[in-house]
Amino acid sequence: MLLDVLPIGPALLLFEVMDKEPPLAQTAILYCVLAVAGFLLAQKRWWFGLAVLPVVALFAWADVSELRDPFVGPAIVREAGLLHVVLWYVLILASIAHSGYHCCYIAPPTVG
Repeated sequence: MLLDVLPIGPALLLFEVMDKEPPLAQTAILYCVLAVAGFLLAQKRWWFGLAVLPVVALFAWADVSELRDPFVGPAIVREAGLLHVVLWYVLILASIAHSGYHCCYIAPPTVG
């Protein structure tokens, strides 16, 4: 087998989880797009922005369930590092906070 001959062959076998996980940049783009969508929808009507929160919650639930899994979570920390996991949680929380903030604190237009 070719991987046995190459010196990097055994190193490739060490990555068991992170090759199946999306890159952090892709996760950041996903949550940023959802936050911006919530912001733009809240500009039209404040409650339109609330439509994004279930979508954010669905993606957040899927991500947190992977991070909290007793087998996958420690493997992610071991392979990608604790900073990767912390940034993943920060992206989730920032997207929820950004969408919720703009839904609750957009001032209604003044009349008269």
